[in-house]
Amino acid sequence: MLCAFLLSYDNNWKEALLLAIIYLPITIASAYLISNYLIPTYLLKGKKGRFVLYVIYVIIIAIYTTILINTLVFMFIANYQFDMMPPGIRDIVILNTVLFLIVFLFVAVNSIEKWRETEKEKNEAIKNMAEAELRFLKSQLNPHFLFNTMNNLYALTLKKSDKAPELILRLSALLEYILENSKKELINLSDEISTLEDYIYVESFRFGDRLDIEKDIQVQNPEIIKIPPLILITLMENCFKHAGKNNTEKLSINYSLYETDDKLKISFSNNFIQSEHNPKAIGLTNIESQLSYIYKEDFEMKRAAENGIFKIEITIPVR
Repeated sequence: MLCAFLLSYDNNWKEALLLAIIYLPITIASAYLISNYLIPTYLLKGKKGRFVLYVIYVIIIAIYTTILINTLVFMFIANYQFDMMPPGIRDIVILNTVLFLIVFLFVAVNSIEKWRETEKEKNEAIKNMAEAELRFLKSQLNPHFLFNTMNNLYALTLKKSDKAPELILRLSALLEYILENSKKELINLSDEISTLEDYIYVESFRFGDRLDIEKDIQVQNPEIIKIPPLILITLMENCFKHAGKNNTEKLSINYSLYETDDKLKISFSNNFIQSEHNPKAIGLTNIESQLSYIYKEDFEMKRAAENGIFKIEITIPVR
């Protein structure tokens, strides 16, 4: 505003400064009212009609105020002589145009800043919500086989079996792994494989000779490849859960890990009872949510159930 008056005053900065001080309250009041009251109270709440109406009111009041000030200047400063009027306020149209250009420029800049802050807060909220959801999903990934394992351990202890210490050791390592790594986003594939072996060992006491597991791991450097924690354990848990419902037949589980073209392909399959199989098991749903959070759309998850065999394949980028 001061620059505009300076241009009209041939750099007579004292008079320009005086006029800027006189008209500045109009600009500040109009900008503040539109930006901090009318926009959040009406425009952002969908009341566009009222917003436009009240903005028009603000403009009319501001124009009336500038005309009133000009009239007072004309009467008491210029002594009713138009030529004595300050050059910057002689043309009321240009004066109001300059004033409202400044108002709307301020409103635009302020609105952009507020939009940025809102978007930042929104993104932070989405991120925090996604992380909270992921923590919740991971908490559901913890094995619910603990009760059965403790029963098996109790039975081995009564028999004074030599297998009891090994079972305790494996179970301890498994629980420690879950507690330490479930909050991480990615872990080493080698650690996940090692823990999977502990999990299989612990679960094997439930099924005895009925359990038949085949594995095929073709990964060159599993210690440098990163995957989400508890993925393999959850997939194996799903196999035990559904294949284990058949208490008479053999429990057959196959799993494989292949590294090809910067991709890691994870495959698990198990036999199941057709009538009791649930392809939307919560564990698999949680895995899909976890993968979606970490890899966005850069992953693939396929499920298939045919001839009494359920198979799930997951492809994720190698990191």
